[in-house]
Amino acid sequence: MPFFSIIIPTYNRAEMLDLTIASIKNQTFEDWECIVVDDGSTDSTEEVVMDLIEKDPRIHYVYQENSERSAARNNGIRNARGQYICFLDSDDRFLDRHLSCLFETITEKKQPVAMFFTNYMVLKEEAMFPQKIEPITTDVINYLFNNPIIPARVCIHSSILMTEKFEEDIIIVEDLLLWVKIAQTYPIYHIVEDTILYNLHDDNSVNIKNKSAQNRLDGLHVFCKRHPAIKAKIPAKIWNDVFGETHFGLMKYYLYKNKKLLAFKHLLLSILYQKNHPQLKHKFLLALKLIFYRPIHEYQ
Repeated sequence: MPFFSIIIPTYNRAEMLDLTIASIKNQTFEDWECIVVDDGSTDSTEEVVMDLIEKDPRIHYVYQENSERSAARNNGIRNARGQYICFLDSDDRFLDRHLSCLFETITEKKQPVAMFFTNYMVLKEEAMFPQKIEPITTDVINYLFNNPIIPARVCIHSSILMTEKFEEDIIIVEDLLLWVKIAQTYPIYHIVEDTILYNLHDDNSVNIKNKSAQNRLDGLHVFCKRHPAIKAKIPAKIWNDVFGETHFGLMKYYLYKNKKLLAFKHLLLSILYQKNHPQLKHKFLLALKLIFYRPIHEYQ
């Protein structure tokens, strides 16, 4: 049984998989398995992975009909044998010490049933940019909502993921909501070492052109309706800030699409949710500009 299982959900990114999986093979810690879950790709994903499997039997391939990445990650979890489970999107990479760094901390903590996360750098056009990341606080829930943690940074004891899963009908915010569920019961440890490269490119799911804020808003509403007990434990201010920022994101999307009435609607909702926001004056000025239909370049 490997110590780590690394799950890669992928869809039509065959050209990126070589570098992503190479970043796993280059790890200084070698007791791992990698499960590539092909979410119904129509490109050469299967051929690429099969070639890699011939060279390294620690790599495994699982195919499923297209069901989105939450279903793919859950499928990977079902097939995982490792004591701890890590995630890696097919366009991101591990730095060489990622697994070693996790193993050292997990061993130091006596292999707890817990969630761990590391720091990361942004990769843009093959240049790496360190990120300023706040240390985790005692108010873990507030921290999670205000400091998004991409799945590649996370490592979770497998027993937790036997009961807590990614919600398969929620998109964009599915990772945050899983971390919040886990934080209700289990400890979370922050490892302050840069071990991940987050690949920033035009096809990222959170890119403004992909209307990611709408998926985020829909997911938040589903989560609140489905988990009223968890919702009730989280202070209203956190929810107001989350919904306010999400509506502000939708405002920016509709400005990008030059749909000013819809932009104005979501700007007002953002103001209503965040009545004490430090940028409230700025939001009111934006609203006035929208009312008087100023040129679109002024908002960008």
